[in-house]
Amino acid sequence: MRRYSLIVLMIATVMILILSSCRIEPNQVRVSKVPKELHTFYPGDITQVDSIEMMSGSDGTKRTTTDQVLIQEWIEKVRDLEIVLDPGQEDAAGVLFHVTMFEQGKEVLYMTPTDMNHQRMQPQLELANRMSELYDALE
Repeated sequence: MRRYSLIVLMIATVMILILSSCRIEPNQVRVSKVPKELHTFYPGDITQVDSIEMMSGSDGTKRTTTDQVLIQEWIEKVRDLEIVLDPGQEDAAGVLFHVTMFEQGKEVLYMTPTDMNHQRMQPQLELANRMSELYDALE
């Protein structure tokens, strides 16, 4: 009887160890890796953005624009880029730029080339290139 109890205890311990290592992160359950266009992350009409603030990831320099022509031209370039959220993506050690879009002074969308609204995503090289163009245009 004692031997049987010891075997059951060992099996239960092994099962608990196996099951505890099979943890699913909450973000993995909710986020699908289906590509979505960038504008779908904006709550409302992305053309209503009235200012953009950019921060350089290399030196922390901030640049802001309220130039509607520049803002709308940039939005047209990035709005249809395909974004794939990926909570399993490793955190980026550093990013080229942080872009924050505002509507009437309220932050509405935040992005980097590896993050959309504070959710990790697969790196988007074309978005990084467009951010770089916009940053240079803000000089």
